[in-house]
Amino acid sequence: MSKIYINPGHGGSDSGAVGVGGRQEKDDALRYASAVADKLKAAGHTVELERNADYLINVKDIAKNANLWGADLFIAFHRNAGGGAGAECLIVTGASATSREMAQAVQSALVGVGFRDRGVKVQDRNTYVLSHTTMPATTIECGFIDNAGDNALFDSKFNEIVQGITAAILSIAGGVVPNTATPPSPSANVPELTRVLKRTSPMMTGDDVRQLQERLKAHLADPGKIDGEFGDKTRDAVIAFQQARINEGRDVGCRYNGNKPDGKCGELTWAILWEPAPGE
Repeated sequence: MSKIYINPGHGGSDSGAVGVGGRQEKDDALRYASAVADKLKAAGHTVELERNADYLINVKDIAKNANLWGADLFIAFHRNAGGGAGAECLIVTGASATSREMAQAVQSALVGVGFRDRGVKVQDRNTYVLSHTTMPATTIECGFIDNAGDNALFDSKFNEIVQGITAAILSIAGGVVPNTATPPSPSANVPELTRVLKRTSPMMTGDDVRQLQERLKAHLADPGKIDGEFGDKTRDAVIAFQQARINEGRDVGCRYNGNKPDGKCGELTWAILWEPAPGE
């Protein structure tokens, strides 16, 4: 079996790209990198997850750590930004044939899920971890975080994305994706969410907050007064709702937080809120 080094991009003070509703690349990177790491471990490989929480590691140290650990494969997990759409995988000019093969396998998997095909690209700028590691390596750019359509695809087909990337890596490393049951994806037939709803100062207000409160109440999570103001009571109701769904094995978007409720309503929590509540 192989030693596979998984590098979730950015972290800590480095948010990476910031997209729709203040969504941060570092969070999405950790979320899908962690899920792929878990599946690779389940397939029998030895996996090193570069970070498992929200902190920053210097790119020089990342490359050094992967080399000293003796990794057989290196994969960096990112999301793109800049007004485009679609997925791409990066390699450097001196990439090995195995690097190119792995990048193409991952790229094909992402296109198969529904991302626009931006191809495998040779990029020697801002790719230190690819040029300074000694094993086959690629960087995944899984959709544009500043594109609402790409975000919807990332969230609604998260399990398929993880499954596809894992299978692509295993096509190089050997083995098959474990046949484990995954919770259903939230329905995509919900009102558009244009920002992450959370406790802020000054207090976040608006019709979307009012809708959030109404859906929380329908799902028996008491947000207090339905007033369109995101206060402590609403935050506590979101936490209670998230915890209940996590207990059911659902993904509410808190994997970057150690799968603990964070009281913030992003696209996954929002989508589940619009599923039928008791008595509806």
